[in-house]
Amino acid sequence: MNPTTHRSPGRAAARALAAMSLAAASFLAPTGAHAADEAGSGLDSATETAVAEETVHEASDASNTQADNAATTDATTTVTTDAATDNADATVTTDATVTTDAATDNAATTATTDAATDNAEATATDATAMASAATDTATASGTGGVTTCDVMRTPPDGTTATLNRGHADIFDLTSDAAGALTLRIKEDATGSGVLREPEQTLLAIPASTLTQIPDGVSQTTGAPAAAYLLGQSGDNQATVLWPGWDTLGIAAGGYDAARFHITYSGPADGRIYAFTSSFAEGLKAVTADGSYDLAPGGDDIDQPYAAHKHVNWLFTRAGRYTLTVQASAWAPGNTGTANAVAPTRTYTIDVADEATCLAEAGLTPGGNGNPAAPAPGVDPGSTDAQSGAGQSGADGDSTPDTTDRSASDTGAGANDPAQTSGTGLGAGSSGGAGTAYGVTTSGTTTSGARTTTSSGERCIPTRVTREATGTESAAPASSQAPANTARTTLTVSVGEGASGNATEGHFDLGPAIENGSLVARIKDDRTQPAQWVDPSTLTFALGEAARITAPADLGFVATAGSSVWLIPSTQIAGVPWLGLNSQREEIVTGTTGGVQFTLDAVEGPGRVAVFNAGALGSGVGEHVFDGPGSSYTLGPNTHAHQNWVFTAPGTYTLTISMRVTPTGAALTGSGYGSSGEVTATGALGTSSRPMASQVVGRTASGKDCDLSLAITGADTIPLAVVSLTWALTGAACVWVSSIGRRRNVRAFS
Repeated sequence: MNPTTHRSPGRAAARALAAMSLAAASFLAPTGAHAADEAGSGLDSATETAVAEETVHEASDASNTQADNAATTDATTTVTTDAATDNADATVTTDATVTTDAATDNAATTATTDAATDNAEATATDATAMASAATDTATASGTGGVTTCDVMRTPPDGTTATLNRGHADIFDLTSDAAGALTLRIKEDATGSGVLREPEQTLLAIPASTLTQIPDGVSQTTGAPAAAYLLGQSGDNQATVLWPGWDTLGIAAGGYDAARFHITYSGPADGRIYAFTSSFAEGLKAVTADGSYDLAPGGDDIDQPYAAHKHVNWLFTRAGRYTLTVQASAWAPGNTGTANAVAPTRTYTIDVADEATCLAEAGLTPGGNGNPAAPAPGVDPGSTDAQSGAGQSGADGDSTPDTTDRSASDTGAGANDPAQTSGTGLGAGSSGGAGTAYGVTTSGTTTSGARTTTSSGERCIPTRVTREATGTESAAPASSQAPANTARTTLTVSVGEGASGNATEGHFDLGPAIENGSLVARIKDDRTQPAQWVDPSTLTFALGEAARITAPADLGFVATAGSSVWLIPSTQIAGVPWLGLNSQREEIVTGTTGGVQFTLDAVEGPGRVAVFNAGALGSGVGEHVFDGPGSSYTLGPNTHAHQNWVFTAPGTYTLTISMRVTPTGAALTGSGYGSSGEVTATGALGTSSRPMASQVVGRTASGKDCDLSLAITGADTIPLAVVSLTWALTGAACVWVSSIGRRRNVRAFS
């Protein structure tokens, strides 16, 4: 019999059973298949991020060109300001029938806003008249009137720049030594700390920010089920504006507290919400009266201490919003009238685009009153909790965030924090939610990477300190880090009686280039202008103001209900606000891509975890550091704040390295010496050789084990189970094969 045409049925069955066994093995250990899928996803994300960055650079160039072309224009008071002023005195009838310079006046004016403002004193008849006027204004077109959507076709007169991405303190309040206040915009999208006049700057929010609002947030704040969101964490600032405010500059005039009084007009039913969300404080209003939304007729945002702050901003409708803002400041101890008041400024914010605006209003382009097709996806302003299904991410956009790890930086599974292995020490990895991680205490460390030994014990990455071998002695003794890498140590004092010289205020950790070397620096905003200082000069103190009761969401690092100490993702009084930064001018212009931060080592009495906030600043988002060896890539020209959790009182030291890709020659590294997985401690051993720190595998009983099979964020299947599975599979194959052979023998007998 020709075996090429007549195969043994036993062999065929054995092959089928083998295929089934492989499938079962894949089911038992899905991590490998998941990592392969994530590798493809990581490549796609890296490609999308590159396209987004290219678009950002083009937009930046266009903005700079526009600013240069308008540099000779003597811009004083814009038409938008006139419109806002006219609107305050105008009657409803006048607003409804404006025909002169209608494009500008209606950009700042809608009858709906007037109705909201005047309704407190209006009679029922007046309210009816206002509603009628609102309808007339919204549908006006051929008679000379335009809608708030139509005016989005062009920026307001006098505009010299459009900001649609990046970090911007839109309310940047400063004082000179004489006490005079100035309110401007300070942005980092087109440079570092670029100051702009509000009347000459259009703030643009893309339609992609349309987001499903969690039910709990809607119920607490009164926000609709969907709205255009600018989140407080700024995790998508490569493509979306991250607006905040900064009152640190008022200290020069002897002030410490500030207030922003805001009135605004916008599209019909358009409202603005502003609030924070954190583990420390939950959902918190930022208005003086405790409301989560800003009343169009006027609301106050109080900043009781000098701060740089970001909040969640929600806009309920697409269209053009015009804000009138007046800032005031108080000297310490003054509880009466403000000591100083800044001149009123006017801001223009375009949310989404004209087509989206018209679709939401039920109109077609041209304003002929014909209903337009409904906008796809989320229905902004709807109270239907199901509206907006299908939107992805907290920002309603599938575009990768600036803080996503790229495939080139972290390999397969780069965008899954539970699958991202770190660099530097080699053994440590970041882990997913639900996994407990630890830190070093006198040479004992637990981390994210775990596997099991033949005895069934887990193999835990453990940092040990020992004398370097003869071959290792030279490299660890070096005072330099690898090229293009800066390494530093942060010191954090935690618990009752915590002490340090950084007890509150705004700080950013990031790389800098000085004299051809890459060095670690912290931007200290407690002085104005901010100073970039050596991290070793600071000790961060987390006292009672930082202590919280751990919620269930922190189960991956702490026991629910236990006390932990938190640096939150939004600034609060009495707690240092530490973030990551890639915005030093020479880093922006002299490197490409983001900055890879790696947690090389941790020593302290408890566990440490660093993670981005989830949707709307609440919950746990992407993991940043889960233990020694875990890495995180911060996007280029980005400044962001994470949550830092410490689980026990005491003193912690965190060794962190920052790696960049220079556009020119390689940069000299700085920090502690490094040779592969071995890092010098700076001390000498009994044999006069350098002491070296290294992460190795240890079981709970202290036995050596192999970390090479470690899987991040998940336990491996016990070796006994895997062995038994393959043993049974082999036996089954032999049995099926023997049956096939007996059948063949009977067939020939």
